[in-house]
Amino acid sequence: MPSSMTGFSEQTSNVAGFRLVWRLRSVNHRYLDIAFRRPGNWPGNWHDLESQASKRLQARFARGHLDCELTLQNEQENNHRLELDQTLLQDLYHLATEAKMALGPGTVEGSLSLDRLLSWPGLVREKSLPENDDADLANAALEVLEIAAEQLELARNREGEALTHVVRQLLDEFATLLGRLEALLPALRQELKRMLLARVNELTGTAVEPSELAREVAILLNRMEIAEEVERLRMHLRELHALMAGSAPVGRKLDFFCQELNREANTVCSKSQNSALTRLGVEMKLVIEKLREQAQNLE
Repeated sequence: MPSSMTGFSEQTSNVAGFRLVWRLRSVNHRYLDIAFRRPGNWPGNWHDLESQASKRLQARFARGHLDCELTLQNEQENNHRLELDQTLLQDLYHLATEAKMALGPGTVEGSLSLDRLLSWPGLVREKSLPENDDADLANAALEVLEIAAEQLELARNREGEALTHVVRQLLDEFATLLGRLEALLPALRQELKRMLLARVNELTGTAVEPSELAREVAILLNRMEIAEEVERLRMHLRELHALMAGSAPVGRKLDFFCQELNREANTVCSKSQNSALTRLGVEMKLVIEKLREQAQNLE
């Protein structure tokens, strides 16, 4: 069953007092595009984790923009506290003392307040995770990602099932229009025969070379005969039904076949000398446009 490119999943796990949450969002995209949002307090090698996570997602998905957000929450009360950068604090204190000494007594009033110290960039920071938890957290993050990716895949499959139903309905609608068009062919051929006879009679009343007569007949045939276009439309329909019955990604192929259907429908409209045929051609093009819209949503 073809899969959609839209979906959402969220998976949570508790590891050594920390809460890991993956949120995966998937939307339409021409190719597979994966974007990660890392937690600000991630303690380990993020690039290594991102690389491994990308490989796992690439093994599951072929198309779509995946927005992958990881949050890490410290559930241990003592680890929720902020901490001071002791080295920076000492440096600031010594710099303030040296400045006062360099300028001399009485040149600087007041003292370095606690409020001003705490507002110094980087002095107060969120407490980092213990280094020995890095590997465990990374492994846990990948395990949780696998579950979240599986859930996202299921969500995309469910959406794909609904979209496939819509596509099949549109194909049936197109087949009905094509059947109505084929029903017009006998009358169209009679009209073509009448026009040919009229043109032949017109030309034979004057001195016309046989080659000129043959050329005029060929022009009329090419201008009105649509049997080849109808056969190609029928062939494309068969290929589309086979495509939608498979399990491989179909979005790009469906878009390609829509282009082919549209090309043939345009030719039918351009050859039409009949208002009913023209209306059918326009209705076909409307159905094709709906099919192309659905192709943008399918993987």
